[in-house]
Amino acid sequence: MTTIPVQATSPVPDRVAGRESQMSRFVAEVIGLCAQDKRAQADLRSGLGLPYERCHRLHRHLVRLVPRDVRHAAARRSYYAVAALIAARSRSAREEEAARAEDLAVQRKQARAAESAVEDSVASEAMPDPATGVDAERVWRERVSLGASLAEAVNKGLMKPDSAESELHYMARVGSDSLHMRLPALTRQLNGRGVVLDWAVLLDDLAWWDRHQDRIATRWLEDFFRVRMAEQSADSAASGLDRGESVADRDDEHNDVTPEENE
Repeated sequence: MTTIPVQATSPVPDRVAGRESQMSRFVAEVIGLCAQDKRAQADLRSGLGLPYERCHRLHRHLVRLVPRDVRHAAARRSYYAVAALIAARSRSAREEEAARAEDLAVQRKQARAAESAVEDSVASEAMPDPATGVDAERVWRERVSLGASLAEAVNKGLMKPDSAESELHYMARVGSDSLHMRLPALTRQLNGRGVVLDWAVLLDDLAWWDRHQDRIATRWLEDFFRVRMAEQSADSAASGLDRGESVADRDDEHNDVTPEENE
């Protein structure tokens, strides 16, 4: 069955429209709802892994949050699925995300201040035109995908490399039904253990899965190997530095030997 995407146009303009994307606003509203209303959180959690048509307890909370132009059941399912995943977070996961949100708010405030200073200078004339969406698209692409999250889990020793890679290859092959059913168990392995999950990016990927599955799966795999190789390069550099220090220490010990000791 063909899924109607969140918007009828290309996903790129939707992602870069406005300071905060449609996906990010939805995620922020769901997080706020869960923090304020435990009954609502329980209702949203009841939708884990379920198709949109069976999420009866979620409608009262999400009808006002899901954009009105998202009408098709398959498209709305991505919003319901991410809301359920957010509601199912552990306390430690909620605390981690709250701390990251505070840090991000500070970084954004500093970035806006720096941007304002640049705009007041002569150099501002060389800056890209924000209307082109180039900077916004670059910022979006730098956010954490599910592939990068799995790589981070491997780097932290929470998952085996082969297991994480197998998960990605499995998800790359399956349709949206199987993907949605797999996500609750997978995210439980990551939540509250220091691994970043960008819910807005995941929501966007799920919304476009049926139409752009190959492209999204490719990005997940590329991000996974990119993060893994960066960690391996850092480990190799640190190992080389340690070996260099060891050799230097042995040389120092040799140089400290007196002539009498050599005799």
